[in-house]
Amino acid sequence: MLPPPPVRVLVAERDPAVRSRLGALLDEADGIELIGSVPDAPAARTTLRRRLPDVVLLDLRLGSLGPVFRRPAVLALVTFDSDAGILRALRDGASGYVLRSARRNELIKVVRLAADGHVVLSPDASRRLVSAATRLSGPRDERLAGVDRLSAREREVLIGIGSALTNAEIATRLELPEPVVRTVVDQVVRKLGCAHRTEAGLLAYERGLCRPGS
Repeated sequence: MLPPPPVRVLVAERDPAVRSRLGALLDEADGIELIGSVPDAPAARTTLRRRLPDVVLLDLRLGSLGPVFRRPAVLALVTFDSDAGILRALRDGASGYVLRSARRNELIKVVRLAADGHVVLSPDASRRLVSAATRLSGPRDERLAGVDRLSAREREVLIGIGSALTNAEIATRLELPEPVVRTVVDQVVRKLGCAHRTEAGLLAYERGLCRPGS
């Protein structure tokens, strides 16, 4: 049986030291192919068109990359002082975020999860995200009220989403088949009127169902 193709990753980061560090970590990892390491948005867009990465590690300071032929998973590269930027990226559809200072194992883990279609949140910054979600959210709206109308199982799954668990991890926690969890996740996202599961997870935080490390 042939091994799966490597996860193709593009690093778009303005800081040369950070760019070099991330590139070196990815280049050494099994099953990952670093296809580019660029300092600005124009170079990133060119590489996106030519090399078709599976995952892009994107410096939020570079702004939007605009429409691309094949939409990769985007992981926002963040620091501890960019709470508003993290939330903005997640609400705009980023697959998650990871700290620029992430350790090797954590970086590789979130890249692989993003490539598999999961929304991922770096545990190192979860506490700040919870604080930011609460501070930056407006008054309780219909979507927050909708959390209270979820069934018990849907609320349990929402708590798993808010705790940054994958479907497989939620299935293990709740002792449910993974296909059932996948169906319930889709139901929760739809019922809450969210664009994606990350937005639903933020609602779980804002509603007080989750806390860092839960």
